Amino acid sequence: MGGVSRGDDVLAAAAGDYGKPRPWLVVQADKHNRADRPDSILVCPFTSHQEDLAYRVAVKLPFGSGERASWVMVDKLMAVKRERIRSVIAKVSRQELAAVEVAMVDLLGFVGA
Repeated sequence: MGGVSRGDDVLAAAAGDYGKPRPWLVVQADKHNRADRPDSILVCPFTSHQEDLAYRVAVKLPFGSGERASWVMVDKLMAVKRERIRSVIAKVSRQELAAVEVAMVDLLGFVGA
């Protein structure tokens, strides 16, 4: 897989419980996404199951000829090997990415970020 950017929706098969190919949101800073960096990328998985939780952020993913409501599971942040990323599906909007960042700051307890 070539380069990915923060905010890309990618199709990847992670190890463990999340091993089936599924969409993931790249949350790692672009300066760390270059090919000469570590062989893993920080991502959060998507779900189509709605839960009213501050760390589950609503986004719209392409689905067929339209869109599907989905939620970024910020609480499931993990590293995926670069080689397991199959393709870039889409990119979230700036507003959606900003909402994910707010949820990450809150979930991780960063102060003044």
